[in-house]
Amino acid sequence: MLKKSKVTDQTAGGQKGIRKSKVPGVMITQFEAELPEGMTTPDFSRKPIAITIQEGKSTLFKAIVVGNPKPTVTWTRANREIVFHPDTCRQNYSEASREHTLEFPKVAPEDADTYKCYATNDYGRAVCTAVLNVIEVGFSKTKELQKTYGDDIPDFLRKKLKKRSVPLQDDKAATPEEKVWEILMSADKKDYERICVEYGITNFRGMLKKLKMMKQEQGDDITEDGEMVTYSKEECDEIQHSLKQVGKKPDAELFSMDVDGATVDFKAPDVDFAIKIQAVTAEERQDAVFPCVLTGPLDEIKWFGKNVQLSNGEKFEITVSEDKLIHKLTVRDCLPLDAGIYAAVAGIRSCNAWLVVEADKEGSGKGNKAARKNTTAGGGDDEDLLRIAKEQQESCQKEMEEKPAQSERDAAEEAARPEARAAKKRSDGAEAASKAAAGAKKAEAGVEEPSIEAAGSGSDVTVEPHLVEQSEDNEVGENALFMESVEVDEVTGGDAAPVQDRVQGSDQFGESEEEEDEQQAAGKRIRVRQGPLIEETIIDPGVHFHIGLSDCKAIIGEDAELVCKLSSEDCEGIWYKDGEEIKSTEAMTIVKEGSYHKLKLHKVPEEFAGKYKFEADGRKTEALVVVEDPPRFNREDLKTFIDPVTVKKGHKATFRLAYMGQEPIKVQWFLEGEELSDEANIKLETSDGCTRLLLIKLQRKDSGEVKLKLKNEFGTAEALTELIVLDKPTPPMGPVEIVEASSSAIEIKWRPPKDSGGCNIGNYVLERQQVGRNTWKKVGPIGPLAKYRDLDVDHGRRYCYRIRVETEIGTSELMETEDIQAGTKAYPGPPSTPKVVSAFKDCINLSWTPGNSGGTKILGYNLEKRKKGSNLWGQVNPPDEMIRAKGFAVKDVVEGMQYEFRVSAINNSGAGEFSTPSEFVFARDPKKPPGKVIDLKVTDSSYTTLCLSWTKPKDIEKVQDEAKGYFVEIRPAENTEWNRCNSNLVTTNFYTVKNMKSLGMYWVRVIASNDGGEGEPQELDNYVLAMPPPVRPRFTDTKIKSFMVVRAGNSARLTMNFEASPWPEVTWLKDDVPVTKKVTISNAEGTSQLLIPSAERSDSGVYTVVVKNIVGQETFSIEIRVTDEPKPPGPVEIEENVPGTVTISWTPSPDEKRDDRLHYMVMKRDSTKGTWLTVADHIFNNKFTACNIMPGCEYQFRVYAKNDMGSSKPSESPKWLLSNKKEKFTVNIPESKTWDLQCPPKFLVPLKMHTAPQGYECYMSCALKGDPTPHVTWLRNNISLNTNTNYYISNTCGVCSLLILRVGPKDTGEYKVVAENPRGRAECSTKLTVRE
Repeated sequence: MLKKSKVTDQTAGGQKGIRKSKVPGVMITQFEAELPEGMTTPDFSRKPIAITIQEGKSTLFKAIVVGNPKPTVTWTRANREIVFHPDTCRQNYSEASREHTLEFPKVAPEDADTYKCYATNDYGRAVCTAVLNVIEVGFSKTKELQKTYGDDIPDFLRKKLKKRSVPLQDDKAATPEEKVWEILMSADKKDYERICVEYGITNFRGMLKKLKMMKQEQGDDITEDGEMVTYSKEECDEIQHSLKQVGKKPDAELFSMDVDGATVDFKAPDVDFAIKIQAVTAEERQDAVFPCVLTGPLDEIKWFGKNVQLSNGEKFEITVSEDKLIHKLTVRDCLPLDAGIYAAVAGIRSCNAWLVVEADKEGSGKGNKAARKNTTAGGGDDEDLLRIAKEQQESCQKEMEEKPAQSERDAAEEAARPEARAAKKRSDGAEAASKAAAGAKKAEAGVEEPSIEAAGSGSDVTVEPHLVEQSEDNEVGENALFMESVEVDEVTGGDAAPVQDRVQGSDQFGESEEEEDEQQAAGKRIRVRQGPLIEETIIDPGVHFHIGLSDCKAIIGEDAELVCKLSSEDCEGIWYKDGEEIKSTEAMTIVKEGSYHKLKLHKVPEEFAGKYKFEADGRKTEALVVVEDPPRFNREDLKTFIDPVTVKKGHKATFRLAYMGQEPIKVQWFLEGEELSDEANIKLETSDGCTRLLLIKLQRKDSGEVKLKLKNEFGTAEALTELIVLDKPTPPMGPVEIVEASSSAIEIKWRPPKDSGGCNIGNYVLERQQVGRNTWKKVGPIGPLAKYRDLDVDHGRRYCYRIRVETEIGTSELMETEDIQAGTKAYPGPPSTPKVVSAFKDCINLSWTPGNSGGTKILGYNLEKRKKGSNLWGQVNPPDEMIRAKGFAVKDVVEGMQYEFRVSAINNSGAGEFSTPSEFVFARDPKKPPGKVIDLKVTDSSYTTLCLSWTKPKDIEKVQDEAKGYFVEIRPAENTEWNRCNSNLVTTNFYTVKNMKSLGMYWVRVIASNDGGEGEPQELDNYVLAMPPPVRPRFTDTKIKSFMVVRAGNSARLTMNFEASPWPEVTWLKDDVPVTKKVTISNAEGTSQLLIPSAERSDSGVYTVVVKNIVGQETFSIEIRVTDEPKPPGPVEIEENVPGTVTISWTPSPDEKRDDRLHYMVMKRDSTKGTWLTVADHIFNNKFTACNIMPGCEYQFRVYAKNDMGSSKPSESPKWLLSNKKEKFTVNIPESKTWDLQCPPKFLVPLKMHTAPQGYECYMSCALKGDPTPHVTWLRNNISLNTNTNYYISNTCGVCSLLILRVGPKDTGEYKVVAENPRGRAECSTKLTVRE
């Protein structure tokens, strides 16, 4: 049973102010409005907390308080006063930990209440509350009587409670039967035996059967001390509660939960998981299924994913079978972000499993959903789940069918059992009573009972004496039934009396008779019980202890006390010490106060230590008395020690204090928390029972707290005092504040010195010097107040002051002020801008407000006017007559003229500055309001602004006058109120409305205004949308690359900036097909970005961005080429076709087919130079002819494959050597003949067709011969290129080449090479195609 106390609060009367503490739950009352310096109100640095505890255990409240002066701590409770007693409640304070405690050695139910802790000092009080809840254990007859009669229990019942005699049983027999069963229903099982004995119930098994049936009928639970079950939220250790199982029902379990000190009871279904959910591994875009099977039908269970409860929807599907045993969770279209832990919760049972989502690396499943995966225990399928669910359903059905039959059998057995037992009791009653009496007499005489042989059984049966166990609290123990314990060597049946189980405490009451029969049939030496042998006799349990002795720690020379409390006031007892009886002496006094028995120990010596025992009526209680001798001080000496010690600077101070306690004692001295040791200025002396501290040549900084600390094995003692070292004060603290500096007086004030030297300030000594003189005039002591008013001053003079502090110790250093001028002139500040109240043709009325007065009273004002276009100001009021009021009517005006006005204030110092001029105002009668503006229209707009323009309204005499300005108002379509955009008039004929809501719908109007008022508003004919004017999409980047090369594996990012209105639709295409989901598209205002996280060769292509809105669309294409460093070409071969030249050929690189921009580079090395030289580059075929090959020289060639990423590793040719044939040299001089070697030009290697990507290089070459050397001309579309600097043309040894660095669409066409010499002419042509 849990008692909860009621929280109450009171408000202190006469309080100055209530505020909350930084600690929650603490309220502080401050007694004074202002606290002295260094003083504080009490507060809690640690407050007591609420406690819920079981009856009979010990507990305590702890609190730590702060405040200056040190607060006093008191405790109260709400419903009654606290009775402080060493055994029930005591208040303590620990000097070491500074903790105030309220301790309950043994908590009783009546201790449950709301407790308040007060901390009070001279300046305030702090209070906080804490609740003590007590859980009652077991059944108490005394408490039941108190509930019935209250505190006025009749004397005859009180006597019966004390004696527990047989007549009490008769009185109990008269108790109504319903009351007995109600007590049994609410009691613990361990208390059943005691209740049965008290109320005379002898049929224990019948009682248990009937109690069980009653609880089943009422749907109540049988409490069995509860089984603690730990329940925590899945994957969340921060949220934990304690579940206590308090009972079971056929279809559910009852639990109680403790949440923040409160108990919540609830019912959980009695089901478990026959098959738990298992981990599932699913591929991306597939469905994942988590199935489970329950042991019993349940309408629904809770599913959680990543600590969030799931429900049916597009993403998750929760299904339940018809028999409500199979529950499934389906996760549709799995994505990597769906991976995690999923949990199923049925009642208080739960299970969880992982979902692992594997990415589709090959991309084969993109956009397609794979088949669902079903995961069950052991990897079974739906047939296994159905089979297990069917088994569970059959098991539940079988249990439901067996329950009615079992209940009928139990009822029949219960009805027949009382008659059989009644007959047996009548036959065995007399014999049992005689045996019990004989056994008791023999037990008293110390004679062993003989063995009794069971007749007709053939077995040896030994009957032991009666054993009665009682607890110290006078409650009948668990084994306290008055029965015989029988040992049976062998159970053989026959005519032997029926044998019952032996007594094993209250835990055996719940066993069924079937279990007893199995135990009886188990074989040999079974200890059994035969039920109560004395039916109508109850043994008085006697006197027992309500409060036992507690161990005591006594201090030598001080008093101590041992206290216990009996259940009866009439009982006497005996005290023992170490086994020897104690009598009252001068040192020990035995006292009896009602039911309390006390042993008082006076001036405890060491000999009193030992074990003390108190015995009464066969009951005893013991306690140890430990005698300690901790360090301590004499109270008179301590009172003298704590008085502060005051000395002057340079003098010495002595501290001396005697102490007592068991040696060795460690003595420590501290000054301001720092431990002192023997030094030049510090002397420490310690003798037997006395210690002395001597401080020499003290300084002001040595002032502070002096602490003496003593420590031995029994404890610690401390004594505190204060050392005050007097010295001269420090100078006053500045800066000096000038309170008044007028022509007749100077008043100043300053702050007191930082350190007064430990003394009160006696006087401030002042000196004064007039600036410009060398002498100082002593003003004299002015008293302890830090301010001075000097009346002896001359107007306009400047003065300087010196200030010193004077105490009984001496005078401080001086503090000098800055120069202070007496009678400084302070002119008033300018008033506000004059306001035109009204204007007529002969009078203009003005008003204004005063400004800064300059420290003195404003006497009046001067007013000036100026015509428009003039630079001269003229005074309105006469010079000798100031304006006293804060307004004026100007009548000296000319009709139709415009005027502006300004005003200045006058005080004792004179006239101040003028105000800012007013607006120009016409001297004419009031105007008529203007008409409507004309031609109101929208000139421009954006998502947040709107530009308007209009024409001013017409000026019609006596109907509508000219407009002075305009107001613009807007109204959102969803509102009915107009909002004014400009607070001041707009004089122009255009205005920009700002801070509009994007794409908002607004109504707009313009109102003309003048001095006569506002005219009628002019609205737009239709509403306006907050959006810019329609703009065709246009790309804003001027330098956009149309080609991009990306290394395979790297990311590719394209960012396109554009402008369009309204907001366009942006689409990205690859080769005229929408991009795949692998590509990430990010759109923002005015920009769109394409991102390929990890580019592959398959991502190469032409990417097109399409920006489209209602006005039109714009596209832009970018070619992205994803490539990598090429692989080297195959083997290189060398062949000589023409003397002096060799043809190098090689096998193409494997990447040539995948990369149309792949080309080759050839390098040569000969034996004469030994270095590699590039002989050809940008070769798009697999052959090259090298010239100038010299006989006798060894050559070697390397071929590289190249693309936009770089070059491959080289492929080397075998070494090539053309040997010189040495022959005998014979000179034959032939007849000289003239040979004509001239020939017309002829092409040996013609031009080839070329197709090059846009932006890449293109290299064309051909070989020719002719004598004399022909002149070569390159033509494109029959236009000569020889003088065009965009082309690189070369002619080396008959090899003619042309190089185009960056191919564009303009380079497409027919290219021709024309070779001419005097002998003839030859041409060769080709075509170049440029691919985008």
